[in-house]
Amino acid sequence: MPALSRSDPLFGLIYYVLGGWFIGSSFVMLLEGILITQVGNYYAWYTDDSLRIKITVAGLFFLTVLKTIQSFAITWINSILYMQDPAGTVALEKDWYQVINIPLGALIAAYVQTYYCYRLWKLSGRWFYVAPLFTVIILGLASAIITASVIARSGKSSNWFAAHVSCTFATDLLITGASTFFLLKAREKALSHTRKLISGLIKICCQTALPATAATLLELICSRIGGKSLKLQATNSIVLVLLDTIPIIYANCMLYILNTRRSLRSAETSAGLGNSNTNHPSGSRSRAAGQWHSAGPVELSSLGGVQVHTQIETAHSAYGDFDSKKGPDVL
Repeated sequence: MPALSRSDPLFGLIYYVLGGWFIGSSFVMLLEGILITQVGNYYAWYTDDSLRIKITVAGLFFLTVLKTIQSFAITWINSILYMQDPAGTVALEKDWYQVINIPLGALIAAYVQTYYCYRLWKLSGRWFYVAPLFTVIILGLASAIITASVIARSGKSSNWFAAHVSCTFATDLLITGASTFFLLKAREKALSHTRKLISGLIKICCQTALPATAATLLELICSRIGGKSLKLQATNSIVLVLLDTIPIIYANCMLYILNTRRSLRSAETSAGLGNSNTNHPSGSRSRAAGQWHSAGPVELSSLGGVQVHTQIETAHSAYGDFDSKKGPDVL
């Protein structure tokens, strides 16, 4: 096909729609490759994790594989099967494999955010802190399903898409803010050698929230610029790329949190916080088995949520002897 000028009606379709799908699916396959490595590391390092968390990771991986296949199928059909008829791809936006793009991505995001809410519940110990977040997650998922229904009927987006992205973005901010708040409170009451560990947890909490939250905010801005008609412009292409990649970013962040327990436990052991009554310190690596073992007191949550070490230390102060407790260890 010869080069197209900007005045050609097919220019926007090829560069901003088909191009967006192609770039998005390429990023998805790249991120899925990274995720495969993370999943492999998880099952190799944390053989002692409960069956529930192993099933949770397997379920997340299964969803991302479906998302990767779906993204590749869209690119294959649009760019290969319809290579000689790019204008004919407009009608494909109502086909099921394109319609499910938004709900499937929303399902993966809600899956990961539910895990984050579980961690927050374990950290706070109060269900009423988490219940409103679940409400926003469900609203965001429902908005994604309604958006898909509108696209299937009319071929255009709707304000429900903005509601979906806004709910996803707000949930990320609230979970990160609440988790940081409770960790800061725990650090205030922790022993001096535990504060450094909690500071590392706060850093990881913010680092893992940043990629998906920033991408979701960019998606919201670009979708508002493009409008409900999904104009053939650069912002439309960015939305298509982010629709594909954000779910896999969420999955990678969750696996990063789970796999980071290895380095945190190493720091914990080197600081003398491990359990001296076990053959392998919490989070130590067994040379014989070559696998990562988690000792009994390491996990309060079988989903790798929050663990609370209780150690009483008697210290002398101007006010006499007092007891201080070690703070909570997330992940």
